[in-house]
Amino acid sequence: MVHGSFFDEIIRNEALDLANTYNIDLSTRVACHYISGKELKLPSNEYALIRGPEILLTCRIEGVEGQAFTIAPKHYEGELGDILSIDLSNLFNRGIFYATINALTRLAGLIDKSVHCSKDKPVKCGELLVQAIREKYGLSKKILHIGYHPGHVKELALFLRNNLIVTDLTSNLIWSRKYDIMIYDGLINTQLVGLTDIILLTGSSIVNNTMWDILEKAILLNKKVVVYGVSAIGGITLLRRKIPLDIEVFCPFAE
Repeated sequence: MVHGSFFDEIIRNEALDLANTYNIDLSTRVACHYISGKELKLPSNEYALIRGPEILLTCRIEGVEGQAFTIAPKHYEGELGDILSIDLSNLFNRGIFYATINALTRLAGLIDKSVHCSKDKPVKCGELLVQAIREKYGLSKKILHIGYHPGHVKELALFLRNNLIVTDLTSNLIWSRKYDIMIYDGLINTQLVGLTDIILLTGSSIVNNTMWDILEKAILLNKKVVVYGVSAIGGITLLRRKIPLDIEVFCPFAE
């Protein structure tokens, strides 16, 4: 079985190659700071950036910003080369690394969205998600939504009913009901992959280091994976440059 660090190292190497290809000096300064969800004026306290424990980390390279969710935020300023060689077994470092990856891939022109949406856009995101699933796959597929996103779950529950499983790692959410859907413990995500057809995987899992086990299992069982949210846009973009994985990224209102 492939270890999580394997995927991290692919992304790291692709990022170094990207900097070289686009003549982005590794001594370029990167500045990182974090904000709370309240500054985004999200529509309810149910969103992770408001209810916690996640915080939004922003890293800036040459005026270009990249953001990522993290439960271990810290302010940081240093050189790009240091971040691209940082120890990714450390949770603090993973937030800095993946927010920087978002900024770097945007600076290089590989992505055009790297900043979290605001106001009522997460609600509209759920509406567009259902529309996209209906058009591509129909509404008879069993879906595993990893990470409680109220805008998504409300709309998915309305149309999918018993074909929806939702998980989260937040202790006060587990075993509660939201929009008449039980929230299961995210610790059993890999077991649930085999019971569903489509995996909607939160991008923040790339930062908290739970993504790779889920992705491995989904690939092994030939399940469709859609990564949602801003945190993993750059990372998945670099991963797909090296490995031709059939992974979609869904984040229509990122800026």
